[in-house]
Amino acid sequence: MNVGEPQQERRKDMKLGIVGNGMIVKRLLEDIRPLSEVTARAICVRHQSLEKGRRLADQFDIREIYTEYHVFLTRTDIDTVYIGIISSLHYQYAKQALEAGKNVICEKPFTTEYDEAEELIRLAKKKNLFLWEACKIPYSENFLAIKHNLGRAGSIKLVQCNYSRRSSRYDAYLEQKVLPAFDPVLSGGCLYDINMYNLHFVAALFGRPKWIRYDANLGFNGIDTSGIVTMGYDGFQAVCSGAKDSDSPCFGLVQGDKGCLRLEGPVSSSEYAEFIQGNMRERLSEDGQGGTLTAQMKEFDRQIKEKDYPACYDMLGQTLLVMELLVMARKDAGIMFGTDL
Repeated sequence: MNVGEPQQERRKDMKLGIVGNGMIVKRLLEDIRPLSEVTARAICVRHQSLEKGRRLADQFDIREIYTEYHVFLTRTDIDTVYIGIISSLHYQYAKQALEAGKNVICEKPFTTEYDEAEELIRLAKKKNLFLWEACKIPYSENFLAIKHNLGRAGSIKLVQCNYSRRSSRYDAYLEQKVLPAFDPVLSGGCLYDINMYNLHFVAALFGRPKWIRYDANLGFNGIDTSGIVTMGYDGFQAVCSGAKDSDSPCFGLVQGDKGCLRLEGPVSSSEYAEFIQGNMRERLSEDGQGGTLTAQMKEFDRQIKEKDYPACYDMLGQTLLVMELLVMARKDAGIMFGTDL
């Protein structure tokens, strides 16, 4: 390279295209700021959200903004598309991106239906592309501490998770103004938005349950505003509580006959992990990035750089299992989505 010649960009760095302009998109853009290896190149928003999209682009130095998704996907300087829009559109937008030859990071819930998830995974493998669900749990130091210390708890007797956060949109819902968060046609509700994190946590530790049941509190339009998922395993049960209509302290607990493993806070963004045995409490980890997307984005970038398809596809197995459990739980509670009509 000649002195003074502009340094060529490392081809393997993640060149990101953003779809959406909601709170989760802003959080992602904040969390990738420290990562020099991940760069947001363009953003795609709805026509009616163009001004909001422009403000977001200006705030995070994104050069280009689009309102036509098919045009956005033609950009050759984007290798990965992040999809952060309403849940009911995840499958459609992810499929289009994969067909355009892009790697895809899809927000949770991955899709609405199990067969949609299966189809996306088959397509990614066929086209030799990366596909991920944006779920922070498997990349959290606190979760990994629980997983690595699981044997210390002895024979598992009970697992409990609670993620309860009163939605800022619940007051409108009480006035029968249905926003996407509580719209069954748009795959809203507590199970798919919040309690799915608890299902991810349990399934990542213990795999497929023998049975699953969902006792849901249903609102006037048939959507679940809160509820309890119970899953049966050999010798123990896992109880996953989630709420968008009320608040409570959040936690994750794995109880065994020799001790208890505990996460402080929601399992997706916990403050620390500890082991408890009698009066003894041992702090296992304190994940400063437990509430951010930074760790998972670093891992996604690593997989691209190293062409680590096995790691990607292995995690998709976890995604597929959770999708299966979500659909089974939803149907057990009699919740009808737009895909059921």
